[in-house]
Amino acid sequence: MAKKEINKSVSRGLNILRFGYFCNNLMFVIPVIVLVYTQKGITVGDFFLIQGIFRLAAFLFEIPSGYMSDCFSRKNVLITGTIFSFLGFSALALANGFFSIMLGEALLGIASALNSGTLEAYTYDLMKRNKSQKQFIKEFGSIMTFGITASFIASIFGGILFVHIGGDNILWLEASFVAIGMATFIFLPQLTEIKRKVKHTTAIKDALSITYNTIKNPKLRNLIFFPALLGAFTVIMLWILQPIMETTHVPVELFGFYIGLNQFSRIIFSKYAYKICDKYGDMNTSIITILDVAIGIVVGILIMHTTNMTLVYILCTIMAITPAIHSMNKLQYNSLIHHSIRSTERGTVLSTKAMVTTVVGAVFLIVAKFLLDECGILTTLGFTFIMLIPLVWSLKKVSKFLYQK
Repeated sequence: MAKKEINKSVSRGLNILRFGYFCNNLMFVIPVIVLVYTQKGITVGDFFLIQGIFRLAAFLFEIPSGYMSDCFSRKNVLITGTIFSFLGFSALALANGFFSIMLGEALLGIASALNSGTLEAYTYDLMKRNKSQKQFIKEFGSIMTFGITASFIASIFGGILFVHIGGDNILWLEASFVAIGMATFIFLPQLTEIKRKVKHTTAIKDALSITYNTIKNPKLRNLIFFPALLGAFTVIMLWILQPIMETTHVPVELFGFYIGLNQFSRIIFSKYAYKICDKYGDMNTSIITILDVAIGIVVGILIMHTTNMTLVYILCTIMAITPAIHSMNKLQYNSLIHHSIRSTERGTVLSTKAMVTTVVGAVFLIVAKFLLDECGILTTLGFTFIMLIPLVWSLKKVSKFLYQK
């Protein structure tokens, strides 16, 4: 393939990924998801448990999905992921009660597993075609920005749509946009040059071997665990914001504004991640993320102790922004991982990373379910603050692999 054709193929592929990712992230239900699910017959604690189950479902499919993308086709795995996403939103639209909601979330968990590592692996190896992979943070940050922009738009209108058309119709709307994204991914270039060949072993043993060696490798293990732990904190902070706003009598119409603010902040962090990392170094950037999380937890506690609505609105604004820093942290550590692995193992290694992230997030969410049901929001926030200790310990472990200034 001529150099001009390669550059054209890469450019076309990146543009398709931006548009398809945009469609797949038009999730209008997010700012009101707790309300939608509680109207379908579950408690707030059940919601956190279901989110944990979502992550466990993703966990079961992480390694197989990554390995399939290495051995067969990254493109086809992405398309399959959107099919499961369509089925998940359709099932949720028809759901009523704990187990039917759990089924829909499990389907979305499978979709998440199929897309998580594969999307990044496809992007990085697509860029290798014209030797532009050093710009991965910038280009993948651009793709993430399109997705987060879609989430921002959806969040702004989510609360309004909930009031006017109801939760079920919102879920059907999301399923429609996912179908458009699925059709878009069909036109992605196939990466025929990336194909893992298995010799003298079975596919299962080969996949498990890559996963074992990834976890055993001190550098990769620590580069995976720190962002996984940080991500668990930001997920808790984002989901607990809705019950906090409901408890403090923030109007439902404003829920979308605050979730939209979170998404807009993710856009900024994704867009400028590479500049922040270059300016401050990986270590200082990581310290900033921990301080950001600590501020968010403290702000959540303060919201629960004030009745001044003006102050509540201001503090909710701060709490909505702080979890968004995870988008920068994710890009930062993904780039470090990409530069340390081979193309023929990329999908499986990234799926291993996603698996660890999923398990850590699931544990946090399931613990949060029982804390919320038995002890309330304040105790949950207090427990989360105490858990900053292992987060700092994790940063100390990974520090020797980071660029410092």
